[in-house]
Formats: sequence, C-alpha cells, structure tokens
Amino acid sequence: DDLAHSQHVAKLAVELFDGTVDVHGLDEPCRDYLEAAAMLANVGLVISHSKHHVHSYYVIRNCDDLTGFTDHEIEIIALIARYHRKSSPKPSHQEFAQLDAASQKVVRTLAALLRVSIGLDRSHDQRVASVRATREGHRLVVHLSPSGRAPLDLELYSAGERADLLEDVIGLDVTFRTPPESSSSS
Repeated sequence: DDLAHSQHVAKLAVELFDGTVDVHGLDEPCRDYLEAAAMLANVGLVISHSKHHVHSYYVIRNCDDLTGFTDHEIEIIALIARYHRKSSPKPSHQEFAQLDAASQKVVRTLAALLRVSIGLDRSHDQRVASVRATREGHRLVVHLSPSGRAPLDLELYSAGERADLLEDVIGLDVTFRTPPESSSSS
C-alpha cells in the first residue's frame, strides 16, 4: 500500500511537472529529482510518524545507495522530501539556507508540486488516475481524471489545502477541476 501510494504520487507529480513546465521553467534533471523525492518522501516513517518529513531528510541524506545522483542533487532530493508536508522552506532552516538561489527555487517549486500530488492521493487508493494542467489567464487549472466512481471530494479538499506553496512559487491561483459526474464539488 505504501509503495503503491508512493509510486502513484510520483506519477501524478511528474504529470504536474510536465504540465507546468512553461510556468516553472525547470529542466529535465529537476523532473528526476521530483520523482525520486516523491518515491522517498515517506521513508522517515520507519523512524517515527511524528516529524517523519524531517526524518526523511536525514535518511535520504545519509543513504549510500542513491546511485546516479551527485551529493548536491541528493541534498536537493532530501530537501524536497523534507518539505512534502508541514513547514515550507524557510531561510531560517539551515540546510535550505545553505543552497544557492537557483537551488532554493528548485526545492521550493518541486516541494510545491509534491505537496499537491500527495493531496491528490489523500485516500491512498489512486482515485485520481491522472492530472493535466493548463494555464487560463492568472490561473493554473489542474484537471483530474478519476480512476473510477469513488468521490474525489477528499482529494480535491486535500490538494486545495496544499496548494499555497505552489501558488506562491508560480504566481498563479491554482484550482482543481473534475469531470462533472465525478464529484459534487470542483
């Protein structure tokens, strides 16, 4: 269940990344960082549920087996995972503050995409099959494709509650839409 949830969140996060490339302007390696962070975001649960996002940072940071990533890239992945819930990246956070401005932008943007993606699988049963993002004026619209008949109300609420950082990073309001028959709210 946890693996299926992590894989699905990673899929949704990459779809969001791809659909917002013209807005965030990040390059292909950042897509890989996001996918890795999504797969590893909950690894801190092995230590404790409380503050597991902080534990995830330390587990990822001290893992010897993230082949293919440089030390700097592992730091970015660990920070994206660290900010998947609770506090947003802040200059008062030592590890975040040590990054250059470009890397801070990457962490903020990818953590924002990850937060929304986690909200889109709030029920942990892949109710949202896929997402597509479009820009409509001063708004980013995230179109949800349901995987079945289960209501998406919890996913819509949770993703909306987690959209603040994304709105801040991209400078657009974020709204979520479902096909008319899939949910009572949109």
